[in-house]
Amino acid sequence: MAKFMPFAGTVLKNLFSKPVTTTYPEQPAVYPERSRGHVEIDIEQCILCGLCARNCPPRAIQADRASGKWSINRFDCVQCGYCVEVCPKKCLKIVPGYQTPGAQKQEAVYNKPVEQKEEAPQGGKPVPDLEQCVFCTLCAKKCPQEAIVVDRAEKKWELTDDKCVGCGLCATNCPKKCIKMA
Repeated sequence: MAKFMPFAGTVLKNLFSKPVTTTYPEQPAVYPERSRGHVEIDIEQCILCGLCARNCPPRAIQADRASGKWSINRFDCVQCGYCVEVCPKKCLKIVPGYQTPGAQKQEAVYNKPVEQKEEAPQGGKPVPDLEQCVFCTLCAKKCPQEAIVVDRAEKKWELTDDKCVGCGLCATNCPKKCIKMA
């Protein structure tokens, strides 16, 4: 008889014990403390500078300033959080929980509202105080769009207005604090 029903003890034990799982709809899912979650964006705050895309190790994020689109391939994203750390406008965040699974593999695409696409960037443009500037080139190195050119030998500081997205990284990284956003 022992060979005939080896699972009978397990069945009886499970019949008279409390369920291991909770009832999901009545009790919300509790995610483990160290679960990574998923990346979400506040597209209205985003200036589409592309820093998140350039710092994404698996290249799951794409930002296209010309078309006003920001997209993330959820299957390629490893939820490392680099995009959240480098975002100058802090419009990215990692939210606990998981994405709702879909039937097909697809990207999540966010479009910048049309009225905000044509406005000037929210942060303004950098204006240096050349009397205080030591021409260290740090602002040019930190610029995600390579909009700043600094020539130490000639004591020259130039901004390409077309490329500047107004993120303010040049001003925040200036050791002399001689760059203001206007």
